[in-house]
Amino acid sequence: MQRGAVQTTGASSQYPYGYHFEANLLASFLKKYATEIGVRCIEDDVDDVLLSIDGSIDCLRTRRNGAVKGSLYVDCTGFRGLLINQALQEPFVSFQDVLLNDRAVALQVPYPADRSDIEPFTSATTLPSGWVWNIPLYTRVGTGYVYCSQFISSEQAESALRAHIGPRARDCVANHIKMRIGRCRNSWVKNCVAIGLSSGFVEPLESTGIFFIQLGIEELLRHYAGVATEPEVVADYNRVMADCIDAVRDFLVLHYRASDRADTPFWRATKEIPVPPSMDQRLQLWKKRLPNERSINPCYHGFEFYSYSVMLLGLNYWPLCSLPTLRHADASAALAVFQEVEHRTRELVSRLPGHLEYLQHLRRTRNPSAMAEQSGETAA
Repeated sequence: MQRGAVQTTGASSQYPYGYHFEANLLASFLKKYATEIGVRCIEDDVDDVLLSIDGSIDCLRTRRNGAVKGSLYVDCTGFRGLLINQALQEPFVSFQDVLLNDRAVALQVPYPADRSDIEPFTSATTLPSGWVWNIPLYTRVGTGYVYCSQFISSEQAESALRAHIGPRARDCVANHIKMRIGRCRNSWVKNCVAIGLSSGFVEPLESTGIFFIQLGIEELLRHYAGVATEPEVVADYNRVMADCIDAVRDFLVLHYRASDRADTPFWRATKEIPVPPSMDQRLQLWKKRLPNERSINPCYHGFEFYSYSVMLLGLNYWPLCSLPTLRHADASAALAVFQEVEHRTRELVSRLPGHLEYLQHLRRTRNPSAMAEQSGETAA
């Protein structure tokens, strides 16, 4: 997906925003940066993975470059898990019992010729058998329908997505995706570390794909000590990654269980799936008290307690009562803060540029020739 939330375990607090990435451009930028600092890039197909006597990876047999040998292999083969699952036979732990969606169909939709602005946020909209993402980029909109194949076919999903978008989707080419929802039992096995989709993936309802990649790299740098890395250190890496992915899984389950939509077979099924025991206990608690720092999953997973509160309240999962102490509190101070926020918001909206205008300014400032080409002009 194109969006990646900027979250880091090393910072004292999260950045309160995310980036909308043009995925292909980002990949090209990172490749260029890596090769400039000395990374050797071999573009080839892996025909076979050869193992050593102890079961670790000895080398990769590639189609055009022959044997490629290393001391540590990072599996970035996506849902295939070519190294971690196919070669090393590490089991995959499916989340399909609690997260039903297993398919997606995506479109790259052009903007209308008369667009006046770009939405500075991602939106998720429910459809009868899942939900639709909408990610505005500078030159187009990335959109897709995430759905459960038990309730709708791929053809029906594509038709529903096109109907949802309208005439702008007429000439767009659909990309159908089979998603593997879950994680490897262990992401680090012998001399192989799976990162990204080969390690684990939950449906993109909270755009955590790039976050998992970033966390996997950060934790690998913290844990890797060369070929002499101790088993206890490897086990700790696996614990951190598993705890994070499992906690994000539970946070996504919350979206479905707390939602008050139950008007179609799919949405009724989301209310009947078995909830992990720890999440069931928390849901019962949050029906009486809003989440706080101590009542959410304590393992790092990129979401703070206020994320839970916002999600619950937005889905109409309200506490049955408020804290008794609030009955004795004076609300005037809080109301004054809310009024100040409202006043400040109106002030900023009245004088700040729109999102499109701001991005155009950045592009003119940093790359005037590209802007001139787009507008049909010749750069001076």
